[in-house]
Amino acid sequence: MAEISSKKTSAEIENEGAHPVCLTPELLARAVRLIASSSDLSHVLQTTLEEAILALGASRGFLAIVDHDRGELLVNHTVGHDWDEEKRRMRLKVSEETGRGITSHVAATGKPYRSGNVLKDPYYIPYFDDVRSELAVPLIDSNRRIRGVINVESSLHDAFGKEHEDLLMALANVAAAAMLLADHRAREYALVQLGKELNAFSGEPIPIQKIIGITAEALKFEESSLFLIDRQSGNLTLRASRGALSGSVGRASYQMGEGLTGWVAKEGQPIRTTSPKTDPRWRGLHAEMPPEEVGAFMAVPIVGRESVLGVFRMMRRRSPYKWFRNAFTQDDESVMMIIANQVGIALENMRLLDRLVNAERMAAWGEMSARSAHMIGNHVFGIKGDINELEYLISEGKLEPVNVRGIVGNLRKGIYRLEEILSEFREFLKADQLTLGECNLNDVVKQAIEQSFPKRSNIELSLELAKGLPKIEADPDRLLRCFSELVENSVNFQSEGGELAVSTGKANFSLLPATAATRSGKYVQVVFEDKGPGVTQEEKQRIFDPFFSTRAKGMGLGLSIVKSIVEAHKGRIYEVGKPGEGAKFVILLPYNGRK
Repeated sequence: MAEISSKKTSAEIENEGAHPVCLTPELLARAVRLIASSSDLSHVLQTTLEEAILALGASRGFLAIVDHDRGELLVNHTVGHDWDEEKRRMRLKVSEETGRGITSHVAATGKPYRSGNVLKDPYYIPYFDDVRSELAVPLIDSNRRIRGVINVESSLHDAFGKEHEDLLMALANVAAAAMLLADHRAREYALVQLGKELNAFSGEPIPIQKIIGITAEALKFEESSLFLIDRQSGNLTLRASRGALSGSVGRASYQMGEGLTGWVAKEGQPIRTTSPKTDPRWRGLHAEMPPEEVGAFMAVPIVGRESVLGVFRMMRRRSPYKWFRNAFTQDDESVMMIIANQVGIALENMRLLDRLVNAERMAAWGEMSARSAHMIGNHVFGIKGDINELEYLISEGKLEPVNVRGIVGNLRKGIYRLEEILSEFREFLKADQLTLGECNLNDVVKQAIEQSFPKRSNIELSLELAKGLPKIEADPDRLLRCFSELVENSVNFQSEGGELAVSTGKANFSLLPATAATRSGKYVQVVFEDKGPGVTQEEKQRIFDPFFSTRAKGMGLGLSIVKSIVEAHKGRIYEVGKPGEGAKFVILLPYNGRK
């Protein structure tokens, strides 16, 4: 698409009326088709900007993208005359430094902004003599972070109204959806690549530097380092780095508990902060940048089955602009925990497991990576199907401007489904990682029912909680995840109505099959019994295997996660229902009390 290059004369400006909104079927079709047809995000964003300029009758515009590592807005895409590289570089720098500028104001507030006369506008900073009206809208992602701003200009006074703002916001949502999809593609690629790397080695050292490079490229971390616990000294030693610490590999180290990095290793808990220097645990011994330049810090533990093996950390530079928020998000932490756990499992296999167990575990990682890639691909295919349906409605002239925001919202929901795969992946990885403490079993069961059983349901619920149960040593959050999965399973398999009975008590070993490994000892039990289709004899042998499922939704990790959590508590789980009469899960958990 050629840039708009002709300047309007003063006479043309005086005689021209406000440009009407041009929402044609072809316009929206071209915009949404980009998400499905192009994997080049830059092309998608440039074309979206060009379409916005034409539709709104603007004379000039640009799209600025937030660079979270550098902490600033960068003009990446422009349309219209008189742009040059200097203007592209300086357009936002001045406004950010002075605290003025319409674009920076939109980025700071996350709200659209219209000015019908920029010469009297308190935020406007002049760059082009012919500008009289300006409209800017934000690009906002699912974490409510500002990803960028689309800005359009006109040589007419009051050129943009509410309908123009709505249309530009709709196109901005298309652009934001494209950015979300690009993020998920990058994460999918990183997870698959990591799975391949970890699955490929056999007895050789894990390619840590390559892993950290893949992670940094996919998640846009410029400064990141990986420390592992030295088995002889017990200290954390730098084993790989991308950034200023690259020359200190093998030399930089922390004692356990020393600094934020040592604290993560000692406690086995992640840290996210936007002001590490003010944290009392901060020591600044081996930072990727000077302490005064650190604007965001995140570190996650690399955890094995029984202990922490190391720490994966990353930093971002402090932005000079007060409005800019470049904190690491919960999504960032979740992805890093997945990666750290993959590395942890691989390290533990290399160090502790024999070749057979190692081969089986690596095969599981390979299968998990392939399965996640396959499922993500299926969801992307579904999104493309939605877009095709949208194009059909557009071509039939059945789509009105007021529906644009809602339709783009539906596209975004499809992308959000991809996040569920990452969530299930993460839960599978950390299922056996416990933070133990004294726990009231009945309280956890009640909480699981409150959170997981539908408020309005055609399933009859009965709850029997035995009084005086001994407390157990457990991780209540992990047990909550376990019990909630069983409740949700029962509800899903009784969509037409049924019954769910949940009970607690001392272990009743007569409920267990004759082949049960545990038929004595001090155990409390939780029983989940329903009136659904039940589990066939063939399925009973496989229901706890990873990736086995009789449902189309999900990765088939739910019951595998349940079993891993129970066994991590040194407990046992059995399915003892009669096929065709309902499922019945019995969970036994040990206790050490005298009762």
